[in-house]
Amino acid sequence: MKRSRTKVILLSLVAVLAIFLTACGSKSSNNKSNQQASFKNEPATTKHTDVKSTVLSGDGFWYLAGKINHKSNSGIEAVAFDKHTGKATMYNVDKFYKSYSAAKKANALNKEGTVKYTFTKDKKNQTLIKLAGKLSGVEMTQIVTVKDTTKGTNKATKLHLSGYHAVRDVDMDKTNIVFVETT
Repeated sequence: MKRSRTKVILLSLVAVLAIFLTACGSKSSNNKSNQQASFKNEPATTKHTDVKSTVLSGDGFWYLAGKINHKSNSGIEAVAFDKHTGKATMYNVDKFYKSYSAAKKANALNKEGTVKYTFTKDKKNQTLIKLAGKLSGVEMTQIVTVKDTTKGTNKATKLHLSGYHAVRDVDMDKTNIVFVETT
């Protein structure tokens, strides 16, 4: 009788442990699916068609900055792409904003000019975004070469940013940047 009682206790403990582990597993999978849903607009690849559709989706408001936690006395360059006209308006902003409308509402858009944009590929099959036109009355050509995907949270604004590591070539002066949007 003592033996059967020990077996029942052991089986009960195993059953309780199995139920507990199952509950913990389902909780973490729910958290994972919620996390994936909240960041579903993040770029997954650097394929030309993916980059073009990602950049032109939503409000098309992207930032060109040194890094996700960029600090600068002169501000951050922001680009609002208009998929209907093939033009982009370039702004200088003081920080990252959740959206174009949030930056506009904060009266933080310092317009530099409107340029034409094109998406092409180079010999390495990397996406090139060419921005050409007048900024502050001066002709300018800027080429952003997409290298790899990136994401992170800006510490100052607590905004989640995602996009691409890129090389920015302004009149033959190349610098490493991030080309990101808020998600």
